[in-house]
Amino acid sequence: MAISTRLHTILCDRLGIALPIIAAPMGGVAGPELVAAVSEAGGLGLLGHANIDLDEMRRQIRQVKALTRKPFGVGLLFPSRDERVEAAKPPKALPDFLQALVEPGVTLIRSPERRYDNKIAEQRLDIAIEEGVPVLSFGLGAPASIIARAKAAGMMVVALVGSRRAAVDVEQRGADVIVAQGHEAGGHTGRTSTLVLVPQIVDVVKVPVVAAGGIVDGRGLAAALMLGASGVLVGTRLLATPEARTAVTHKDAIVAMDDDDTIVSRCYTGKPSRVIRNRFIDAWKGHDAELLPMPEQWEMVEPLVTPAKRQGSIELANWPTGQGAVLVHAITPAGEVVRQIVDQASALLRAG
Repeated sequence: MAISTRLHTILCDRLGIALPIIAAPMGGVAGPELVAAVSEAGGLGLLGHANIDLDEMRRQIRQVKALTRKPFGVGLLFPSRDERVEAAKPPKALPDFLQALVEPGVTLIRSPERRYDNKIAEQRLDIAIEEGVPVLSFGLGAPASIIARAKAAGMMVVALVGSRRAAVDVEQRGADVIVAQGHEAGGHTGRTSTLVLVPQIVDVVKVPVVAAGGIVDGRGLAAALMLGASGVLVGTRLLATPEARTAVTHKDAIVAMDDDDTIVSRCYTGKPSRVIRNRFIDAWKGHDAELLPMPEQWEMVEPLVTPAKRQGSIELANWPTGQGAVLVHAITPAGEVVRQIVDQASALLRAG
C-alpha cells in the first residue's frame, strides 16, 4: 500500500504507531477484537473500559495482547464529583412516563454497582498499569494526580477535550496528546464544530492534536491534517464493523441513515450526548425539569435502558452515534476501514 510521507506525523512517533488514526474508546463497543484489528492495521486501538468489571478488564487486556503485539490503550473516566458522598444517595425511581415505554418481554434491571465511581476508576487504572498497557485515554476531565500516576508508570496520556480552555488545562497537567472533539461526534460532546475547534487548539498547545467528530473517511483525515492536527480519532465509522461489540440493529441503523437522525440530549447520562433519536428521547419532551446531573440521570434510567440495549432496541436504548453516520454505507472490517481512510487521504494529499 502506497502511503504519502505526510501521513507519518509526530503523533505516530509519540505513540509508536504507523498511521495517525486512533480508534475511539467506545464503552461496551471497543472490545479486544476491534482494538487489535485497528492496531494491527497500523493505528491505535483503545479499549472502552470506563464501566467494565475489573476482572473482565484484565481479561480483555490480555486478549488484546494475544491478538497483537502493536501498541494499544484503554479509555477510562474519572468523575469530577465526590462519589464517596453521593454513593449514599439511592438512585431515583424510573418516572411513570418512562414506565409506559417498557416493551413486552423487557424486565427492568438495576445494577448493584455504581458505574461512575472514582475509587473503581482508579482500580481500573491500577490494572492497566499492572498489565503494562502503554496508553491511557480519558474524557470528561481527570485529576492531575491521575495523569501523574499514569506517566510515572510509563504510559502515554491522551486527553479528549471539547474546548480551547480545557485543552490548555490538560496540557498543563501533563497530557501527551490532546483530542479536539467537535460537536459532530457521537456520545458526550461539546458545542463547537470540529472545523472551528481543531485550529483553535492547535494554535495554543505544543503537544500533538488529534481531530475528532464527523471523521469517517480519508477526506476527514486529509482535512484534519490541513487544519494542523497530527491525526484523527474515529468512532462512528468503526461502529459499522464486524469487530464492534454493538447490536446488529445499531450497525444497520448507521448504514441505513441517509439523513442526520442523531440528536444531542441529556436524557441518558445527564451530560449532552449525541445519540440516535428515538421514542425514549421523544418521551422526555416537557420533562426537562426532571433531568438529573451525571451520573444520577444514568442511574435513574438504567433499569429500562440496559435490558433494552441487550435486546438491541433502537427505540429505547442509547446508541451513541456521530453525524458522520450519513457517510457510512457498509459494514466493513476494521482493518479495511483504516486502510481505506489512509488510501483516500494519501491520494488527496498527493493531488493537492
